[in-house]
Amino acid sequence: MSKAIRVAVVGAGGRMGKEVVKLVLQDPELQLAAAIGRSDQGVDAGTLVSLPACGVNVSADLEMALVEHKPDVMVDFTTPQFAYANTALAIKHGVRPVIGTTGFTPEQIEELDELCKSRGIGGLIAPNFSIGAILMMKFAAQAAKYLPHVEIIETHGDQKLDAPSGTSIKTAEMIAANREELRQGNPNEEETIEGARGGYYNGFRIHSVRLPG
Repeated sequence: MSKAIRVAVVGAGGRMGKEVVKLVLQDPELQLAAAIGRSDQGVDAGTLVSLPACGVNVSADLEMALVEHKPDVMVDFTTPQFAYANTALAIKHGVRPVIGTTGFTPEQIEELDELCKSRGIGGLIAPNFSIGAILMMKFAAQAAKYLPHVEIIETHGDQKLDAPSGTSIKTAEMIAANREELRQGNPNEEETIEGARGGYYNGFRIHSVRLPG
C-alpha cells in the first residue's frame, strides 16, 4: 500500500481552505499534516470543518509547521499579499506548493518556477480549480481564432482583493495567444469617466464587477 501524501493547508479557516481540509480528511490517499490560519488557532481542523476531531490543531506559524510536520504538499488559499511569501517558504523547505490564490505577477511566477527547479520539485499555481472555468478558458481561446472581437466581464464578491481575477487574466492570456493584437472600438473613443471601458489587454478590455452575494 502506497504511503499517504502529507498535506499542509494554509488559509485553513477560509471558505476554500475549509473545503480543502474537508477533502483531505475524507481522502484515504491523503493525510492532513498541518492546518495554518490566522484565526481559529488551537481549534482541531476536523472540528473546524464539522467532521470528527482529527488531532491536527490550527496553528499560525507556517515555517514551524513545515519544519515540525514535514508535509509533502502545501495547499494555499490565502490572499495575494501572503501567498508569494508562503510559496517561496514552502519551496525552501522542499514542500511542493499547490496554489489556489491569485494575484501573482508573471515575474513572481517565473521566480517561483526557478526556485522549484533548483530544489528538484514540482509546483502548481491554478487561477481556478473549477472544471467548468477551465473548460470556459479553453473554449474562449479556441473561439478567438475565429471571433477576434472580444471583451471579458468577470464577477466576484465585493471582498475579493485582486482585479481582474486570476481566472480572467489567464483567459486573456490564452485568448491573446490565439489572436493577433487588434485594437477594438472607435479610434476616437474617449472615456468621460476614467476606467469606464475597463482594463486594456492586448487590444481588448477586461471588466471586473464586485458585488456582495
